[in-house]
Amino acid sequence: MHKTLDPIKLVIVEDEPISATYLKKHIKDTGIECKVVAEMAKTTEAAAFFTTNNDYDLVFMDIQLEDGDCFKILNNVSIEKPIVFCTTFDTYALKAFKYNSIDYLLKPLNKEAVQEAIKKYQALRRNHDSSHLARMDKMIETMAPTAYKKRFLVRSGNKLKLVQISDVVCFYSNGGDTRLIDKNGGEHLIDFTMERLERLADPASFFRINRKMTINMDYIHSVEDYFNNRLMVKMLKKVPFDLVVSRNRAKEFKFWLKGIA
Repeated sequence: MHKTLDPIKLVIVEDEPISATYLKKHIKDTGIECKVVAEMAKTTEAAAFFTTNNDYDLVFMDIQLEDGDCFKILNNVSIEKPIVFCTTFDTYALKAFKYNSIDYLLKPLNKEAVQEAIKKYQALRRNHDSSHLARMDKMIETMAPTAYKKRFLVRSGNKLKLVQISDVVCFYSNGGDTRLIDKNGGEHLIDFTMERLERLADPASFFRINRKMTINMDYIHSVEDYFNNRLMVKMLKKVPFDLVVSRNRAKEFKFWLKGIA
């Protein structure tokens, strides 16, 4: 008689509820028996959990979290279990590999990628193969370039028109709706969440400065210090509200402006 394997105990570190929901759905859809034993959205919560808990098998971890990036956790807490990193950007891949990573998934995730990551864990558990170079080669081989959105179809009166993403000054959300402002000052309703736009817009050009706003670097006029360690962005094109970089994103925003990943 074959021994029934226990479910794989998973920890999910993800600050976007929609992303967490899709990840859990993809995990369930793989048909591999798993159990989510903990979920966290902040680096502080995750650091506290990993400091006092070791009863889990595998971690799915977003890199950009609500109160900073996940390396704040990993630089202060030793996580011995395998980690699958999930992120919008591919620029952190080699850095992530230093922290016991077995895979690096680019958002938006799909069932096949999640399934492959879990299978890598299963193979690792079966074979006890933790070869650093072997895992590094495999991870780099499986990384695919990201395709970014080029245009939006929007309604203008009773007509439909195309807005090239290069002509978008910023995206913003208000009252549950998401809109873009184009270089001519036009505002258009679009059927995308801010979270999805963060995955679709090229991060070399677009930066989400706070929960409700994403801006295009090509239209930045200046950046000024603002109270409470935040930043105020002035655009070349007029927008009907202040563009304030949140305190948690200010340092990363400066790196982004300098072209530092």
